[in-house]
This record gives sequence, C-alpha cells and structure tokens, in this order.
Amino acid sequence: MRLTIDAALGLIRRDLLTFMSYRTQIVSITVGVLVNLTLYYYLSRLVSVQTFRSPDDYFAFVVIGMVILQVLQSTIAVASVLRAELVAGTFERLVLSPFGAVRGMLSMMLFPFLIALVSAVILLMCATLIFGVPIKVETAPLAIPVAILGTGVFTSFGMFFAASTLVFKRAVTGLGLVITLITLTSGLYFPVALLPGYLQWISSVQPFTPAVDLLRNVLVGTPLQDPLALELARMAGFLVLMLPLGWAALYGGLRLAQRRGTIIEY
Repeated sequence: MRLTIDAALGLIRRDLLTFMSYRTQIVSITVGVLVNLTLYYYLSRLVSVQTFRSPDDYFAFVVIGMVILQVLQSTIAVASVLRAELVAGTFERLVLSPFGAVRGMLSMMLFPFLIALVSAVILLMCATLIFGVPIKVETAPLAIPVAILGTGVFTSFGMFFAASTLVFKRAVTGLGLVITLITLTSGLYFPVALLPGYLQWISSVQPFTPAVDLLRNVLVGTPLQDPLALELARMAGFLVLMLPLGWAALYGGLRLAQRRGTIIEY
C-alpha cells in the first residue's frame, strides 16, 4: 500500500511540475471562472419562469451546475490524458513498471481532479464574494460526503473511457457527446422538468442527477426532487454497481490491447 501511494504521488508530482511550468495557469483558471460567472450572471437576468422566484435563484442553481461539471470533466477526461501519454510514448513505462498500467491510469485522474477541486473552490468563492450567491454555511460541510459519492461514480465513467481509448485509440469524440448528454439530462444548467417527457426518463436512470440535486440542496438550499433517502440510495447503488464494472472494463481493455499488440499504438 505504501509503495502504491508513493507511485501515485509520483504521478501527481510529475503532473504538478508540468502544470507549474506554464506560469499563467492559475491566472487563466481564475479569469476563466470569472468570465463564465459573469456570462451566466447576466443571462440569469433574462430568466423569468415559475421554477425560480428570482434571477438570483437561477444564478445560484447554475453555479452549482458549473462546479459539478468541472469535477465531472476532470474524471472523464482521463481518456484525453491517456491518449497524450500514448502519443508521448510514456505509457509503456507504466505498463512495464511494478506499479502497473491499471493503477497508473487511475492515478492519472488524481491531478486533474485536484485542479478541478481548486477551480471549484475559486468558483464558489467568486460567486459568493463578488456575485452574492448565498452559500448555506450550516449544511455546506455535508457537500464533502456527497462529493465523495459522486466522484466515485464519475471515476467509473472515466474508467470506461480509458478502456475505450486503449482499445479504439479514439475516445475524445464520444467524450464530448457524453458530457453534452449529461449536461442536458442531469439538470446542470436548467431543471429536468423542462425537458420533453421522452428525455426526462434518462434523468431518472443515470447517476448524475441525484449528485446534482444533493449538492444543490446542501450548498444553496434548492429543494430535492425526490426524498433524501432515495437520492442517497440511488447514488450508493450506482457506485456499488459501476466501480467494479469500470475496473473490469479497464482491465479487460488493457489485456485486449496487449493480446492484439496495440498497447503502445495511438
């Protein structure tokens, strides 16, 4: 276990050094956050529907959606990170190392996830201090266990995309499509109730909607769509089901690529 942790920390350190070599990264992240917040703040001034009592309610609604999307993208985007490793010719080092390719691919998610958390904190601070989004301090700590559950589910999807990259070498196009579908059907930017009926059912059978609902509830007080116990049960159920499937897909994709002799191709 200690050696596994040391190896994972080594990958984080490598990615951190690469990140810090571009000296304007933190500035770019902060400016990007402010631009997006400003855009949606003024778009919220145009919103006038029964679902939201005021434009500020919609703005708080969409801010949490932005936070969740950043974390989601950081875990699913492991496919792009893996492809970059293949193109650079560094992935075979992980394949041949005692650490192993599977643990190496999972460790590739860690630094992007940490950066997404930093970006999410910056976003929430700017939203609160500059735009006046009211964060519920008394329930905000509950966002930590909810985020852990959600991250486990997001990581499962990342495993599937990493496996797809190993086998097909081209997962980036599908990645954009999946993120778009999640954005539309999990209520990141608008309530699911506004969707046509034939799309609303997707919201109830995928794991991102309860994560969005719970985080909004504990951070800004948005009412839950379903009872709390049901929302938690759905998230826990998806986590228990999908983590083993994601691990199996990742391991199976690696073995298939090795049998084909395409493990280092891109």
